[in-house]
Amino acid sequence: MKNIIYYVAVVVSLFFVSCSEEKLGESQIDTTPPQLNTTDVWIRENYTTPFNVEVKYKWDKSELDNTRKLTPPYQDRVIPFLDNMKKIWIDPYVKNSGINFMKQHIPKLMVMVGSHNYLDNGGIVLGQAEGGRKITLFDINYITFEFDGLSEWEKSKIVDNIIRAYRTMHHEFGHILTQTVAYPVEYKKITPGYVSNWIIYSDSDAKRLGFVTAYAMLNPDEDFSEMLSYMLTMGNEKWNKYIDDIVVYDENWDTDVKATATAKSSIRQKEKIIADYMLQAWKINLYQLQDDIEKAMIEMKILE
Repeated sequence: MKNIIYYVAVVVSLFFVSCSEEKLGESQIDTTPPQLNTTDVWIRENYTTPFNVEVKYKWDKSELDNTRKLTPPYQDRVIPFLDNMKKIWIDPYVKNSGINFMKQHIPKLMVMVGSHNYLDNGGIVLGQAEGGRKITLFDINYITFEFDGLSEWEKSKIVDNIIRAYRTMHHEFGHILTQTVAYPVEYKKITPGYVSNWIIYSDSDAKRLGFVTAYAMLNPDEDFSEMLSYMLTMGNEKWNKYIDDIVVYDENWDTDVKATATAKSSIRQKEKIIADYMLQAWKINLYQLQDDIEKAMIEMKILE
């Protein structure tokens, strides 16, 4: 036992001698606080502080698929996009469900990409949700809120881009909600004809089959989020017209009354399940939320 203690003592002694002889240099860790520009400050005040959300708009390849050719957004597009997104997504949800609901369920990381994200099959990815924690939004460089001097056609194209972007946000948030609380399995049985090659269908084709869009034909989860996002970004009147205008034709191009009624009924059944789900799972009146979003979009002059 004495020998063991002796050897340990020698080792400890040598350790302290070597430590005392070591000269420490300056730390290589940069502890300088990052310089915030006006965009960073705005994000901190409107997203980070109230909702604990990090917004990345500067290039960070670790957040993106390196096999895709992507570019960052123009900095002057960032605040207008985020400001209006707050008005037609965050604020209406806060009004209808409370700020704690949004603090709990809002994705904690948003990544903004300026360019399109093309798929190998020719499709375009508008947004991606990852496990309820992160949402990536593409196409930011194609969105502006400056309409002065534009022709009606030019304005309509830009408005389409705006609505598509915010519809994508509602779509991805729908995934977060249903990943947290599952929707009823009955939803999946209404139109079981889901297909992987949805891209070969038009939205008109899809509606005649009981789907709100072609992309909704991919699987029930996408169907649910497409339904929710379209209801929330069309306004009640346009939404009803979108469904009421569905017509299915037979082989002689005559109206197929039965098939038309079935298509409309399928979408309306889905609508009811979604409305009930939002109320029961989240205590949110879907139609009041729809109305508040519509008012915000009218104020932004992207919906009439």
